[in-house]
Amino acid sequence: MLPEATPDLVVVGSGAAGLMAALSAAVAGAKVLVLERSPLIGGTSAISGGQIWSPLNALMERAGAADDRDEALDYLSRVTLGTVGEERLSRYLDASPALLECLEAWTELRFFQIERPDYHPDFIGARDGRAFEPLPYDTTRLGGWRSRIRTSPLRGPATSRELRAGLDPDLLAERRVRDVRTQGAGLVAGLVQACLDRGVAFESDIRITDLMLEGGAVRGCRTSEGSTIRSHSGVMLASGGFEWNDALKDAFLAPADRAPTSPPWNEGDGLLMGLRLGAGVAHMTEAWWTAAVQVPGEQWDGRPMTRNIVRELALPGSILVNDAGQRFVNEASSYHDLGKAFQHFDPGGYRHPNLTAWLVFDARFKRRYQIVNVAAAAPAPDWFQQADTLAELAANVGIAPGGLESTIRRFNAAARDGQDPDFRRGADRHGLTYGDPEHGPNPCLAPLTEPPFFAIPILHGNNGTKGGLTTDDQGRVVRFDGSVIAGLYACGNVAASPMGPGYPGTGGSLGPAMTEAVVAGRAAATAAGMKAHA
Repeated sequence: MLPEATPDLVVVGSGAAGLMAALSAAVAGAKVLVLERSPLIGGTSAISGGQIWSPLNALMERAGAADDRDEALDYLSRVTLGTVGEERLSRYLDASPALLECLEAWTELRFFQIERPDYHPDFIGARDGRAFEPLPYDTTRLGGWRSRIRTSPLRGPATSRELRAGLDPDLLAERRVRDVRTQGAGLVAGLVQACLDRGVAFESDIRITDLMLEGGAVRGCRTSEGSTIRSHSGVMLASGGFEWNDALKDAFLAPADRAPTSPPWNEGDGLLMGLRLGAGVAHMTEAWWTAAVQVPGEQWDGRPMTRNIVRELALPGSILVNDAGQRFVNEASSYHDLGKAFQHFDPGGYRHPNLTAWLVFDARFKRRYQIVNVAAAAPAPDWFQQADTLAELAANVGIAPGGLESTIRRFNAAARDGQDPDFRRGADRHGLTYGDPEHGPNPCLAPLTEPPFFAIPILHGNNGTKGGLTTDDQGRVVRFDGSVIAGLYACGNVAASPMGPGYPGTGGSLGPAMTEAVVAGRAAATAAGMKAHA
C-alpha cells in the first residue's frame, strides 16, 4: 500500500546503492519512499559478498597503513585504461573516506578490513586493505521484515574471513536459527534497518516504467499498471543494470554467452526511462565480467541460476581451456579480468575461440576440493563429464583432438616446479589469495595426472552491467551536452560506473556505487529544501 503523503524522494530499486541513497536523504531530513520491482528487497547486493572497495578508508588508518590519495589516483587511472577522466576519479576519491564514516554513524553495521591486495598489486599505487566487509549482523530488530529481504541460497552465515579460517558448525547452526546474516545479506539487512529507523517507506512488487515531467523537471513516476507516484524532489534511479534484457545486451554487449549471476529482475528499466528523456550514457559495452557455471536444475525466482566461479579455477590441479584444448588466461586473475578473456577475437579463424570453455581437473583435485556445489567427498554428478584418458575426455566434450593432451603435457612439465611460463598463474600476491596455502611450491599450480579426468562447462558470465546513465558531481542525470535533467538522479548499476572498463579490487562495484549514492541522496534531499545533517 503506497503512502498517502507525497514523499520528497522516490528511490527506484533497493540494492545497496538505492538503500544508501535513501538513507543519506533520510538522514538529511527527507521523506523517502523506496520502490522495488521484485518481491524481495535487496537486489543483487543481497546475494553478493558484501565487500566494499573504498580507498582512504579509516580502517586502514586504524591499522597503521594509511592510504595515499595521489597513489590511489595513479592506480585508478591505470585500472580504468585512461577512459575515465581525472576529474571523475578525483571526485570519487574525495568522497570515498566518508562512506565508512556514514555507515558507522548511520547504521548498526560494523566492518572488518579484508586482508588482501588490490587486484593488480604490481601497478603503481596499489595497496593492501582498501576493502572492508560487514561483521555478522543480528536481524532480530527487523522482526517481520526479515522475510521481505533477499538472501543468497549459495552463501551461509559466515564472513569471507571465517570461510577461509574455518568456522565451528555449531556456531553456523546457531546463526541460522537466529537469522544472523553476513556478507551482502548482512549489509542489506543493516541498511534496511537503518532506513526503517529513519522513517523510509518500502514497497515491493512494483515495477516503475515511466517518469513524470512537470515544468521541465522529474516530479514522480508511473507504475507498469498506470498508477502515478509523485515526489517533491524527484526520482533516484537505482534499479540495477540491463543484464536480463536480451535486446539491450544484443545492442551493447560483446558477442558472448553473457550469463548473468544476478537475480532475474535487472532488465534496464531505469536506463530506458533515462534514455527516453535524452540522458547521456557511458561504458555501455562493459559489465562486471566473470567466469560462470550453471548447475542443471538450479533456479531462482523461476529463472535459471548462474553461479560465478572463482577459486576452483585457481586452485592447484585445474586448468581452463577453450574448444581447441588451449589455455587462454591466467586462471588466478581477478574474475572480472578473467571474464574479459572470453571476448578475444581471432582474426585468422574469424571467431571468438574462447566462448566455449571447460574447467578440466583430475581425480586428485576432485578428491581434495569442493567444486561449485559438489563437496570433495561427494560422488561426481552427471553434469561432470569424466573419462579415464584425456583423449577420451576431449572427444566426449568436443575439444579438438590432441589439443587437450598437448596443453596438459606442457602445463604439467612446468607446474611440477611451481611455474607457469605461459600465463604466470600464482606469480603475484593477488593470485595467491585464491590458491591453496597448504600446497607448494606454488599454491595455484599442480600437474593433472591422476585419472579419471573431469570437465565442466564454463560460461562467459557477468555479475551485472556497469554501463549506464551519466551523472554529475551531485548524482544528477545529465544529457550528452552536459545539461542536467532536473529532478532525476541515478546511482548503482543503472549509472555509468566510475570504474569504466576496470575493476580495482574486491568490492570494486559496491564501493563506488555506495559512495556516489551518499552524495546523490544528500543532493536530492537538499533539492527538496532539507538541511543536511549527519
